[in-house]
Amino acid sequence: MIKHFILVQIIVLSIIPKFIQAQEQPFSLDACIKYAWENSTEISRASNSVGIQNAYLAQSKAERGPNLFMNGSQTLNSSRSYENSDTGGSWKQNSSSKLSVSLNSEITLYNGAKLKNTIAQNKTNLAASETDIQTQKELISLNILSAYINALLTIENVKNSESQLQSTKKQFELAEARKSAGIISASDFLNIKSQYALDKALVINAKNTLRINYVALMQLMNMPINDSFSIQEPNVDALLKIASESDANLIYKIALGIQPTIKSAELYLESAKMDSKIAQAGALPQLSLGGSIGSGYSSDMTDVNFGDQFSNKINPSIGLSLSIPIFQRKKVKTNVTIANIQTQNEELILVDLKNDLRKYIEQACIDSQIASSNYLALQEQYDAEIESYQLSDEMFTQGMINSVDFLTSKNNLVSAENKLTQAKYNVLLQNKIIDYYIGNTILF
Repeated sequence: MIKHFILVQIIVLSIIPKFIQAQEQPFSLDACIKYAWENSTEISRASNSVGIQNAYLAQSKAERGPNLFMNGSQTLNSSRSYENSDTGGSWKQNSSSKLSVSLNSEITLYNGAKLKNTIAQNKTNLAASETDIQTQKELISLNILSAYINALLTIENVKNSESQLQSTKKQFELAEARKSAGIISASDFLNIKSQYALDKALVINAKNTLRINYVALMQLMNMPINDSFSIQEPNVDALLKIASESDANLIYKIALGIQPTIKSAELYLESAKMDSKIAQAGALPQLSLGGSIGSGYSSDMTDVNFGDQFSNKINPSIGLSLSIPIFQRKKVKTNVTIANIQTQNEELILVDLKNDLRKYIEQACIDSQIASSNYLALQEQYDAEIESYQLSDEMFTQGMINSVDFLTSKNNLVSAENKLTQAKYNVLLQNKIIDYYIGNTILF
């Protein structure tokens, strides 16, 4: 037993580090999206709707076959009668029982194609429900994409803040040495010291913002808060070099054929048209084939036993039943009118969705173009601020400018760097939105 216990301990201790390591692996965008899908109640509800539509379809197909019912009844009768005799009349109690059992079946031969259209409608509804699952997946993917890119932006802001802190730290150490040597004014030293403290606070603030963004991303994924959570950092500069489609009309034509929201609306419109045909069938004749077989027993037949009565009183029957509607108090007309109006509403919904899709794509193309031009302009500004800062840094080190001028140059560089970082990830987000509309996978 001791040897087995030791062996189990060794196995567990060997597994735990691997498990912890696996838990601490950074999440890719794809992993975040798949985790969100697996834990999404919206997708689960959409899947349940598919199950319901499958049940409706199976039921409508079963309606084409015959049904079968077994009916049984037993009747007990009791009566009193007066009988005359030589010794006088008397009342006599009479009682009897009757038992009947039958099997009945009916199959619809014709009902104005109502069964056929109902099956076709349920198939359409099933396809629409399956498309709704894809719609939910894409909505979740877009939300995760936005949160993921926001986290990437914050990660770079942390790196920038730490880099700025290291730069200020060197200047602070130099300022301390120059103060000791008496070659820097007290105001210049205090300015550098103040900037150093401010940069420390900015690093802490950037890290806190990153933590907040991680929490927001985990909440979108329906993941319990995990302090070891982190994400993979793609090569953003390489991604920005990939040209993005900018022709709104071309993107719109592509999107019309692949967007699940449009597909769902088209399918629901087709289903609504089926409602009109199903309603019209209510005004047409219905032909059914029915049959039954039954037997029974009566206690009045005292000279025939139970088994003989059942075997000799079998009564089979078969027949056709034709039902022709003549007057239904406008029921069919009303149902057809309502179905046609609902069809018009579905057509209007489809028109609205197409218009909204076109507007979203046009806006996305404009946003992408503005983001790209803004990024290029800020890149030039950043490059210019780097040169200015490098010169200011050298001049401050040599005592040619005071701390105010140096810190002004440094803060200008920091501002340009932050704007450039924001613009870079905005371009990445806009490009991925364009990719979504043309059907490209939302991945890095």
